[in-house]
Amino acid sequence: MGTIVTSIIVDDEANSRENTSMLLEQFCPNVRVVGMADDITTAEKLIESHNPQLVFLDIQLGTEVVFSLLTKLKEVNFEIIFITAHNHYALKAFEFMAVDYLLKPVDISHLVKAVTNASMRIENKTLHLSIEQMMMHVKGFNRTQHKVALSTGKGYEMVYIKDIMYCLAGGSYTHFHFKDGTEKVVSKNLKYYENLLDGYEFVRTHNTTLVNLQYVKTIERINGGAIVMEDDKILSVSKVKRQQLEGKIKENRRLL
Repeated sequence: MGTIVTSIIVDDEANSRENTSMLLEQFCPNVRVVGMADDITTAEKLIESHNPQLVFLDIQLGTEVVFSLLTKLKEVNFEIIFITAHNHYALKAFEFMAVDYLLKPVDISHLVKAVTNASMRIENKTLHLSIEQMMMHVKGFNRTQHKVALSTGKGYEMVYIKDIMYCLAGGSYTHFHFKDGTEKVVSKNLKYYENLLDGYEFVRTHNTTLVNLQYVKTIERINGGAIVMEDDKILSVSKVKRQQLEGKIKENRRLL
């Protein structure tokens, strides 16, 4: 059954709290629910009195957003699994930080996977995320300080988005190339990172290529078209993507 993990469920919907509790009891027997709360004040008191190892947090609690709870706590020394009915709300911030979250109605397989991941981190005594870093994304702090979590063989490595020069597809893997000349191979495909970095200055120039416009040195229109990056790497540009690339660069005043 594994080591018992104490948990609290914070959700303003009674049915949702009971459903999560029932699913945990049935499919995650190592999780013991020691309390449930429907608002931030109650949740704060429960966390301080029970010192749980795992907290299930609904993002929207009535008129309040649960992130205000995290800023009130003296210490966040527990794992978090977010639950939300709003699939647009801050989910990109969670993905940047590789944070576990569940969409309502809760899918059993996703719940089991998230709990398994959290239980492993609790057992290894290594918190999965930096609350401060996650809050930076959620609150929209200086974008130049934004980081993304890259999955490695040892866990997750946080890197500054501004330092990523370009990404190359390698089947189900992605090869990240950085401005300092280093490279990291990550176990998610290029489409995943194209979606994740949407809204930043990245553009897909080819089926195999995602580039940061900040590091494009020249655009060549001969021989089918190509771009030269600041590390002198020559990357192909497909006919379909060329117009999109040129349009993006025109929008980017720093490259004019």
